[in-house]
Amino acid sequence: MRRLAVLTIIGLGWALSRPAVAASSDPVEIIRNFSDFQQVDLAQVLNGDILSERGSLMDFPNGISAQTCFFVPLPAEETAKRLQLFDPSPHAELKAFAFHALHVPCELADFQSLDFRTSQSSVRWLLDKTIATTPTKSELNLSRDEAQQIAECLQKRADAQQASECWAKLLLARASAFQQQGLAGIKPYQNEWGTVSPSDQLHAMLHEGLAVAHEFLPILKGIGLVGNDTAPALTPFYYWTLFDADYHGTIALGAVYLLPVDDHYQLADIEYYVNGSYYTSATLCEVWPIRARGKYGALVWRGDFFAAPMLRFTKGTERIAYGALMLQDIKKEIRCIQQEAKTKR
Repeated sequence: MRRLAVLTIIGLGWALSRPAVAASSDPVEIIRNFSDFQQVDLAQVLNGDILSERGSLMDFPNGISAQTCFFVPLPAEETAKRLQLFDPSPHAELKAFAFHALHVPCELADFQSLDFRTSQSSVRWLLDKTIATTPTKSELNLSRDEAQQIAECLQKRADAQQASECWAKLLLARASAFQQQGLAGIKPYQNEWGTVSPSDQLHAMLHEGLAVAHEFLPILKGIGLVGNDTAPALTPFYYWTLFDADYHGTIALGAVYLLPVDDHYQLADIEYYVNGSYYTSATLCEVWPIRARGKYGALVWRGDFFAAPMLRFTKGTERIAYGALMLQDIKKEIRCIQQEAKTKR
């Protein structure tokens, strides 16, 4: 796994070392330079509209992306901090059943609220797939050792409470490894297509969007996604969440990094473990202070990158349709962020 990651980093590092487009202090011009937005109607954005673009089709078969641009009526620093700590669980339309911060170092108590005893059909789906897991087969994203761990944990008592306890131990191990080792601590999954490395999937998607990767070079270096294969230099906000992804209950472990860069901010939300539905995701945000047309606040560009197994079977129109559905969900989340900015000052 590490050899593949190093090769990808070398290729990406070479591409990012090429001369950049001339620097500009105008965030609208910067967005046009590195993103898929050919035009950014600032008046439209300041009016509360969310500009969106389906990302360019990737050669990477598991990857899909989308880009958005929006305004938050708060200072850039506060907007960046709110984006880093945003909790989707109070917003029913986002279908997040749980969202919790992790201590550093994380501990088993961080996962004590994980509970499969619910009437939610998507969580019931996850429970069923957990109980059906054997040491050699699972429909969930697990290593062989983890599949065996789940199967043995449920051997004497296969119910919702026991499943919650089994997952808590597995998630603790995953989160601890990431906190200690960064990307090097991410175990690959083993499934019907072989071995799948979340970190390799992240590198592949970045390699497809070199202009975006170049723009976010400061924070990507701090995370360890670009440059030397070492532990990250930035300390993120760590979290776990349980949510509905296409009617499937899904648990994710994530880390949200925040970095001031000159007069603006960069964020990167990396889901380094996802137990089903998709392999991994990265959300990159750049936040600038803006004062125009009588309004003061923050201009945000956001790029979302997902790697999912079902995408390898989609082409052309079908993949574009997936991108449109993805944008619908992203816009729902952005609307919630904007609403919180208006009501929670």
